[in-house]
Amino acid sequence: MIQKPVFELKFWGKAVSLFFLAALLVIHTMDMLLTEHFVGNDWDNETFPPMRLCIKYLGIHPSLWVSRVIVYSLVFLYILNWRRKAWFAFLVTATLLYWSAMTSWLFTLDILDWGEMF
Repeated sequence: MIQKPVFELKFWGKAVSLFFLAALLVIHTMDMLLTEHFVGNDWDNETFPPMRLCIKYLGIHPSLWVSRVIVYSLVFLYILNWRRKAWFAFLVTATLLYWSAMTSWLFTLDILDWGEMF
């Protein structure tokens, strides 16, 4: 069974896909920079269990590269399958969950502050 395209190659489908792809890459890049700076090789400070184990056994720099390879591979797979509803749902869900998890971490690091925002 072949799935129908999500937005049938219309402008809005491409625009929404590109927005979520860009948002995913921005938050992942920011996460890798902050993990390197704030967590470092102290794997007890990492909250994401797979990343914690990776830092514990490989160190911080190889762990960052493992994370990059996984995320960029998934982005490549999404680009190959961008017309399928399941991949679009995966992209939107993963991006929103990643942003919600990172936003709370940014508040705890005092990088974001409600008082300065308004």
